Amino acid sequence: MEFKSFVSALAKIEKIPLPGHIGLEGLSPSDTHQRWAGVLCLFYPDARNHTHFVLIRRQRSLGPHSGQIAFPGGRRETSDNSMVDTAVRECEEEIGINKNDICVTRAMSQLYVPPSDYWVQPYIGTVDYCPKFVLQQSEVAGLIHVQATHLLDNDRISMECLNTTQRRNIDMPVFDFDGNRVWGATAMMLFEIRKMLKQIM
Repeated sequence: MEFKSFVSALAKIEKIPLPGHIGLEGLSPSDTHQRWAGVLCLFYPDARNHTHFVLIRRQRSLGPHSGQIAFPGGRRETSDNSMVDTAVRECEEEIGINKNDICVTRAMSQLYVPPSDYWVQPYIGTVDYCPKFVLQQSEVAGLIHVQATHLLDNDRISMECLNTTQRRNIDMPVFDFDGNRVWGATAMMLFEIRKMLKQIM
């Protein structure tokens, strides 16, 4: 998918109602919950001007998301003026993209993640050049570059019955990008983005 055409189509996404996330009934924190994080699904052109987005593989640690595949992102800091600021700041810190170069297209549906006890605010964004990625070694073990067309490929997605810390036997989307298995909160966010892209592509 040629990047200029993708960006032109992406402009239409602002007018599409958010479809929300599937399988989330009962997965909610208390009303006093205040922990928030921002993440970014960043689209960019490769050297041949084909559209890709980037995922990170987190370093192995003692945390609840050790070694998992995710979007660049992290918790909101007191210095952040908004959740957009959080998402682009974390993207700059984790994968080296200048936050001033990122064009944020729109916010997606918020998602509560029980294992880490965070509300996550995802965004879609773009940069108009092929980035030179610089990894934050303490947080990021590696990158996974995915062609945007692969997100729309029915052969790369399945619905599987998974268990969470709060509920058992929930049907959730799982993506397979050339052997890289994406599940959980990141897959649910990708599934919503996929549904919206299918309406404009």
